Amino acid sequence: MKQEKPPKKQLIKPEMLIAAFAILISISTLFVYIYQSNLMKQQQKMSVWPYLNYVPSWGQDYFIVNLTNKGIGPAIIENVAITFDGKEIEGIEGIMKLVPDSIRGSYSFSTIPPGLVIMAGEALTLLDAKEPRAVAYIMENILTDKLYMAVCYSSVYGDSWVSYGLQVEESRCR
Repeated sequence: MKQEKPPKKQLIKPEMLIAAFAILISISTLFVYIYQSNLMKQQQKMSVWPYLNYVPSWGQDYFIVNLTNKGIGPAIIENVAITFDGKEIEGIEGIMKLVPDSIRGSYSFSTIPPGLVIMAGEALTLLDAKEPRAVAYIMENILTDKLYMAVCYSSVYGDSWVSYGLQVEESRCR
């Protein structure tokens, strides 16, 4: 009589293998959802990204500085820092107060208070001077880097940048 061998014990049961694959697929799906939600968050932030810059325009008898939001979302002004020879001056009007009274002439300016919102595509004339001697004085100080302006602004999501004219850097507003 032949002796029958006892049945071999399976090391891995099919049910356990299926359960392990189900857990692996669930964990993979979780990582995909986390990655996708991060992409959506970045996309939302980019959909309201403001981009402020300012460039002076000048000629013989005019000097104009326009602050323009070339981004696709509103820019919320946090602060504006204007310095002359390393010393902070008060507001846009302070630039014209630097010009000697004898050559100042007529000018107009806009104030930029914290909290001011500049919508996408909107431009704001910061300074408009018409006197040729005042224009020459201002340009001389800009070209010798004595006069300097930085505009700190943020998006509706609280991300912030500083505009130095055409150069914009991501930064925390002070």
